Amino acid sequence: MSYFFIVNPKAGLKYGNVGERIERFLAGRNLRFEIEFTRAREHASELAAKAALHGFSRVVAAGGDGTIREAAIPLIGKQTALGILPCGSGNGLARNLYVPLDFDAALDGLLKWGERRVDAGLANGRPFFCAAGVGLDAEVAHDFNSLSERRGILPYVWHAARRVLSFRPSKVVASVDGRRLELTALVNAVLNGVQYGGGARMAPGAYLDDGLLDLVSVKKASLPRLLSAVPALFRGTLDRRPDIYSAFKGRIIELDCGGGVWYHLDGEDFYSPDGKLKFAALPAALRVVAPKPSLQGR
Repeated sequence: MSYFFIVNPKAGLKYGNVGERIERFLAGRNLRFEIEFTRAREHASELAAKAALHGFSRVVAAGGDGTIREAAIPLIGKQTALGILPCGSGNGLARNLYVPLDFDAALDGLLKWGERRVDAGLANGRPFFCAAGVGLDAEVAHDFNSLSERRGILPYVWHAARRVLSFRPSKVVASVDGRRLELTALVNAVLNGVQYGGGARMAPGAYLDDGLLDLVSVKKASLPRLLSAVPALFRGTLDRRPDIYSAFKGRIIELDCGGGVWYHLDGEDFYSPDGKLKFAALPAALRVVAPKPSLQGR
């Protein structure tokens, strides 16, 4: 077994010297491994493609959801498997895969866990693995990525609180496997797994390996009403709040937002000039190194 580690050096601010911790853990083991550090956006994709080309059996991303997404993209349809050392704020894919958030436990698991296949999603041709969306969450992702020097959950919450008070949702025309819907919502999210990350379980009935995407909408409501739904969001029972929540499953989901719009893919922000987004499920597209799914999660 061979491992190629892709480390976001910013992860070291929270987790110590990640490269040194990996080297100490693997010292004396009869394993081929290399460690590289990212230098810019999309560099993780270059490194992962190189690792797959050079025959590494596993590419391990150490960083947040953005780093993990970039590392996973070149592995779609390949035999090389993705491993995760969660070092981010939300750790969405790690949580969806039940990878421990403890760094040492995740590192130890890489040598014990088997591999399985999970789905990916496409949004206007760009891959994502946990969640995508337009609306409040996309605007917050844009603010967080462009305005925040600090990472972590608190700056994200601050941007969300600032936006929720002023955000005015517009009508979105959606199509889910040909079924037409008109949605006016704070958030229109397309999920591959149960959650965004950070424990926010937006799509309780979603699975990473069901070949489907879940379109979920959270309607505009008063701030007290929205705050009352926060516990349900983190318990995974938001589907019991039909007053503000709706969900639809499909293989092809299209959104027409009526004009230029920010959207996010696993927390990374992008812009659609015409406001049109087409999402498609890619069944069994990615091999991952992860624990077996829990019965509770199924």
